[in-house]
This record gives sequence, structure tokens and C-alpha cells, in this order.
Amino acid sequence: MQNNQVFVNDQGIIEIHVVGDQTVDSVQAAGGRARDLALEQLKAGKRAMILDNLLLMGAVPVEARKRAVDLVRSGDYDKFAMLGSDRVVRFGANLMLQATGRGSHVRYFQDYEACAAWLLAP
Repeated sequence: MQNNQVFVNDQGIIEIHVVGDQTVDSVQAAGGRARDLALEQLKAGKRAMILDNLLLMGAVPVEARKRAVDLVRSGDYDKFAMLGSDRVVRFGANLMLQATGRGSHVRYFQDYEACAAWLLAP
């Protein structure tokens, strides 16, 4: 899974920290772990909120980006937020958001606090 990390933080948000260059396998591994954690949250009667932290992300080939879109589109979660700071990443993330067809449940942020606040809001 490269140096990626997937965990539930103290606020109950599932965080994916994407670190370095990615492959289809690394995207699948991180996305699969996030999906498993989301299902655990939902089974426990909790909301499944995912924060995909892209601040340390490197290069991502087209095939890996397509896999990420598939995972976001098919995932079982309440809200999904992407956190990034690069204009190119933001442009790619916005294209990905449109491709998922889940616009009201998926957003892009450049500020961690705003991102977490949106995820935690009812």
C-alpha cells in the first residue's frame, strides 16, 4: 500500500492518507481498507464519513485514477471528502467528483478544519 495509511480518527472519521506515487494496487488496497472500515461503522450504527487526504500524493496513473472513481462511486458511506492543495489535484478531483454521480455526498476541500466540519455536520 505504498506509504498510505487508513484509520479511524478520534472524531470517528475514516482517514486515508495518500503518500507518494500510486498504483492501481495501492489505490485498491487503501480503498478496500476504507470500505471495510466504513462497513464496520455502518454496522455499528454510526455514520461512515471518509476523508481522503491527498496533500502528500505523488503521481497517479490513469488506471489508478479510474479505480479510485470506481471505489468512490460504489462505496457505502454517508460523506466522502477529498483534501488537497494543488490546483491540478483540485481539477482532477473535481472531474472525479462529477464522474461519481454522488455530488451531494462528495466534496473537495483545501482546509482540514473545513473538511472535517463538513463531514461531521448532519
